[in-house]
Amino acid sequence: MDAGRIGIVSRSPALACEVGRQLPMFGLGASKVFDLSASTQQGITHLELLEMFNRHWGTDAVLLLGAIDADEEKACADWIAQHMKKPVIGFIDDADPSAAAQRELLRACGVHISADSTGLAELTASLVELPWLPFD
Repeated sequence: MDAGRIGIVSRSPALACEVGRQLPMFGLGASKVFDLSASTQQGITHLELLEMFNRHWGTDAVLLLGAIDADEEKACADWIAQHMKKPVIGFIDDADPSAAAQRELLRACGVHISADSTGLAELTASLVELPWLPFD
């Protein structure tokens, strides 16, 4: 995955890799990537990662890939609405039973929701400023 200024929190290693391939097409890369899939989760929460990325000088936006745990989705939405200074972009697969409700909750707090995984990098690029201008 190319280095850059986009923080990624993912429930799916495959989806994180897909986004990692998309970002360079828009001049972007990842500042840090966290895999919160059930097999690798080590006690860190979505909320803790949002707070960290909000403070991290090397991150300009955050991608949330996959559903947030039901026990913390409301706390994350409230925190994003009140404290997040950077764009948050989300994608939740329809296979998740709470997908529609969680997408609406996240939209209501200001998260930019992508309709499909193939548009994540383009949506992210539209929300951040590149730190330099490309030269021909």
